[in-house]
Parts: sequence; structure tokens; C-alpha cells
Amino acid sequence: MGEVIVSSSSEEEEGMVVEFETEKDIGSSEVVRWGEFLPRMVLSVLLVEADDSTRQIIAALLRKCSYRVAAVPDGLMAWETLKDGHHNIDLILTEVELPSISGYALLTLVMEHDVYKNIPVIMMSSQDSISMVLKCLLKGAADFLIKPVRKNELRNLWQHVWKRQTVCFTFKLVLFIFLGLFSSI
Repeated sequence: MGEVIVSSSSEEEEGMVVEFETEKDIGSSEVVRWGEFLPRMVLSVLLVEADDSTRQIIAALLRKCSYRVAAVPDGLMAWETLKDGHHNIDLILTEVELPSISGYALLTLVMEHDVYKNIPVIMMSSQDSISMVLKCLLKGAADFLIKPVRKNELRNLWQHVWKRQTVCFTFKLVLFIFLGLFSSI
């Protein structure tokens, strides 16, 4: 306890298989593996979980989903890991109830920080209190997972990173166009 564990998996998940008819041979189908066309990008997840065995299980599931994982036992170590900057964290997956700094307090710190506020934070808890879920989502959490988390939920975490990057890019593009129009007047 008290150390940051960073690991990644060399296993590659099979790409999504989509069948479609080609124009050349009506009635025949080809298999397209979208993974061949999309850029390969390994995302780094900061996992914050106080329970050692749960942290190990979730970290193993994340690695099986091809994420790089930095796992810490409390919110204070998570904040220090973020500030350290060596892990280039793309997403934070944190338990709500943690020692030292709670997951909610960590969410607040991240959302109020100029640099880190664009990192999606996904909260998780074994308690499915509607008020807790709403409190976290209103504070800026990208999602809320009820424990036990399942592999298919973890496999889709990349979508939160993609959405944030797309929104940021779109905002910058609109701002660039807007400022470009006003500079020409």
C-alpha cells in the first residue's frame, strides 16, 4: 500500500466485425475489421480504489481491455499522481468513498483545475443512491458505475475520452472561425 502501480497489457482485443455487401458481388459479404482503419491509441487510466483486492481485479480487467493502468489506494495519492504528470492520464476511474481525500473531493479538485478539468472522471460505488449519482454528475463526472463493474463497461471507457476530445476540438474550431471572421472586419 502507498505505491503507484503502472501496468499495461500487450494483448490486443479483436476488432469490431461488420459485414456488408459489396457493389461488385451482390449477395457476397466481406468482413471489415474497423480496428485496422482506426488509429491505435493506448489510453492511460488512473484507478483510485481503497480496497486492495478490488483494485487488483479492476486493474486486471482494465489491462484486458488494453488500457494502461496507474492504480492508487486513495484520493491524495491520485491527486499527487496527476500533478506528477509522468503518467499522462487520459481518464480517472475512482471510488466515491476513499480515505484521505474522497472520490467526490478528488472530482471537485479535478473539475476546478485549469489543466485537469478536461480529463473525464468516472465515479463508482457499490451504493446506488440516486442523490449520490446526481451529486457526482452535477459536479462534472462523465459517468457513474455501480459495483461490481463489468468488463464490457470498462471496455467502453474510451468513449468518454473521445467525447471530451471531440467537444474540445469542436469548441476550438468554432472559436477559431468566430475570431477569424471578426479579425477580417
